[in-house]
Amino acid sequence: MELFFIIALTHFMALLSPGPDFFLIITTLLRKSKKSAHWVCVGIALGNALILIAILSGLFLLGKINVDIIKYIQIGGAIYLIYLAYICFIYAKTPIEFDIKPTQNIHQPQLVIKNIRLGLQSSLLNPKNMMFYSSLILLIDQDFNAIQKILLSTWMISVVLIWNFFVLKLISHKKWIDWLKAKSQWLYYISSGCFLFFSMILILA
Repeated sequence: MELFFIIALTHFMALLSPGPDFFLIITTLLRKSKKSAHWVCVGIALGNALILIAILSGLFLLGKINVDIIKYIQIGGAIYLIYLAYICFIYAKTPIEFDIKPTQNIHQPQLVIKNIRLGLQSSLLNPKNMMFYSSLILLIDQDFNAIQKILLSTWMISVVLIWNFFVLKLISHKKWIDWLKAKSQWLYYISSGCFLFFSMILILA
C-alpha cells in the first residue's frame, strides 16, 4: 500500500508539471474548439494506454525494456516537438476568430479522428511518458502481480484522462476565455518556445 501511495504521488506530481500535452490542449482550444480539445485529451489518454501496453508486453515477453526503442522515440519526439513549435509560431502570426463553441461539423468522424490522432501523436512521441512509465513499472515489477499491474495501469490512464478534462474545463470558463482571447498571440509564442525547449532537452539528453 505504501508503494501505491508513492506511485500515486509521483504520478500526480508529473501531471502538475506542464508538458507538450498541456500546451497542445491549450493551442487546440485556441485554434479550434473546446470539443476538439476534448478529443485531443482522449487521444493523449489512448497514447498513454498504448505506451503502458508496450511496456508491460515487453516485460512479459523479453523480461526487460529495450533501451534502443526509447532512443528512437526520443529522436522522433524531438522532431515532432519542433514541428509543433513551427505550427504555433505560424498560428501566432495568423489572426483568428476566437470562439471555443463547437462548430457545426465538429462531430464529423474525420474531424474526431484527426483530433484524437493529434493527441495520440503527442503522447506517443513524448519520451517523458515512456521513461516515466518504464520507471514506475520497473519499480513495481517484483512486488505486483500481473493483475495488479494491469489495474494500476488502468488507474493511471484514467487519472490522465480525468485530469486533462479538468484542466480543459477550468481554462474554458468565461474569465479564462476573455484572458485567452486577449493573450492568444503571446500564448502561441510561449507554446512555441516551450515546444522548442522540450525538443532541445531531448536532443541534448
